[in-house]
Amino acid sequence: MIRTVIVGLISFFLISFLLISVGNWFEIKWLMFQYYEETATTFSTGGSVIPFIIAIIVTFFIGESYQKRQKG
Repeated sequence: MIRTVIVGLISFFLISFLLISVGNWFEIKWLMFQYYEETATTFSTGGSVIPFIIAIIVTFFIGESYQKRQKG
C-alpha cells in the first residue's frame, strides 16, 4: 500500500513537472502554471490547472496498473 502511494506521488509530480516544463518551453499558456500579463494600468498573474488535472488522471491509471501487477 505504501509503495502504491509513493509510486502515485512520484508519477504525479513527474508528469506535472513535465507538462509545465513543456508549457513554459513552448509558451503554451494552457500548460503554463504561471504567466504574467502587464498592461499600462494593471498587472495580472494566473495559471492553468490543466497540467495537474492531466497528471491526476494519468496517475490514477498508473496506480491501478501498479496494483494489478502487485496482486498478479
